Amino acid sequence: MSLSFLQLYEFVFFIAKQNGFYKVKYINSSNACVAPGVLGRFMKKFFCFIPIIAVACSIYGASFLKAEESFAEKILQSFPQADTDKDGVLSGDEEDAVCRRVIQRYPQMDKDGDGVLSDSEKQKLLQVVSKRGRKQPAVSAGRSGAKKVDPDTFLQQLGLKSDRDIEYRENTAQQRNRLDFIYPKNEIYDKAPLFIYIHGGGNTGGTKDGIYSRGTLILEKLTEAGIAVASIDYRLFGKGEELAFHHLFQDCKDALRFLAKNADRFGIDPNKFVTWGTSAGGSKALVTALTNSDFLPGENAGPETEYTVIGAISFYGATTYLVPELWKKRLERFPGRSESKGAMLFKPSHGMSTEEIAKLVSADQHLEVDSPPILLVHGDTDPVVPIDLSTHLYKMAKEKGLDIELVEVKNAGHGFSKVKGNAASPSMTWDEAQQLVVRQVLEWIQ
Repeated sequence: MSLSFLQLYEFVFFIAKQNGFYKVKYINSSNACVAPGVLGRFMKKFFCFIPIIAVACSIYGASFLKAEESFAEKILQSFPQADTDKDGVLSGDEEDAVCRRVIQRYPQMDKDGDGVLSDSEKQKLLQVVSKRGRKQPAVSAGRSGAKKVDPDTFLQQLGLKSDRDIEYRENTAQQRNRLDFIYPKNEIYDKAPLFIYIHGGGNTGGTKDGIYSRGTLILEKLTEAGIAVASIDYRLFGKGEELAFHHLFQDCKDALRFLAKNADRFGIDPNKFVTWGTSAGGSKALVTALTNSDFLPGENAGPETEYTVIGAISFYGATTYLVPELWKKRLERFPGRSESKGAMLFKPSHGMSTEEIAKLVSADQHLEVDSPPILLVHGDTDPVVPIDLSTHLYKMAKEKGLDIELVEVKNAGHGFSKVKGNAASPSMTWDEAQQLVVRQVLEWIQ
């Protein structure tokens, strides 16, 4: 957010006047002059105020970003149970879940009746809550309707053996460079294929534990079919660490390189990896699958870290950050939130420009004639990550003759949620979406 030229002029005019740099003879809309001999002194001293102007502009912009972040912060303060993954931050997915529950119980808050709370509607909601001194309504654990479960208890109930919280590269202060590995329940292959889950959360939240609540059916069916499963964490923004956006993708690549390097330890086939991600994890599942093993080199390197992804699945994930018109629906619906998120993700960093970073993390930039098969699943009314992004990748892949499928979930928003004002239910339930994943993975492997 920047000040207009007129605002900047008026600010400088005020500063100069307060410090006696000029004496005004006459000013109107068509003519302005200062006393002779004073203009030179004013222009000479004006440059002293450039730092002040810069500070004022930065404070103005910072206050705007702070206002955008305040909704999530106040929600978290009002009822911490909204933080379903218990990471201390309300992710984009968790915030959206809160908004859906609010609309369900208090439909009058959704003034335009489009099923999503706009920035202005969110601020109005905070005002109402503040006046009433009431906490906002609780929210379910996730879009799938599944409750948060204890991973160890869940795995024990299924009779599954696992190694949890494995450090796949040296951890930073975030302590998020860890993965869970779940062994196949039935030994069908000499070397088991590996299914890898990458969580969502708007690049500021989420956790690898999501597989135990959002992928229960997938986990059960694949391990029964002799397939191993891994779920990975990666570094996030807003955790006190200076990051560039591509570092989150680098972590995912490092996790797969680690798994390939330790294939014998885990009893897996490094040439039969399949990736699946939801939302922010969907974009990482695609880029991780479409790029060479040594893409975004990290701590794990060498020929023993090479792997092959035989298929990639993205649920409502971004496919490009280089075509602004594809994000039009989100920008119109969440102008402030989109601007602040974009400034965070694509800030020039570590010697790389905004465009260079965007190219690295855009799946459409990595399509090749030998790219693995892709399955895209997306709600047709998704306001957070518009379906136009999946359609874009689908068309590009088809033009290259690639194996790609796009499943459009009718009457569905982000996470296949029900659309406000539409009496029809989403054309696919979360369990049906999981069954689709299982069928596709088995097809690719067999």
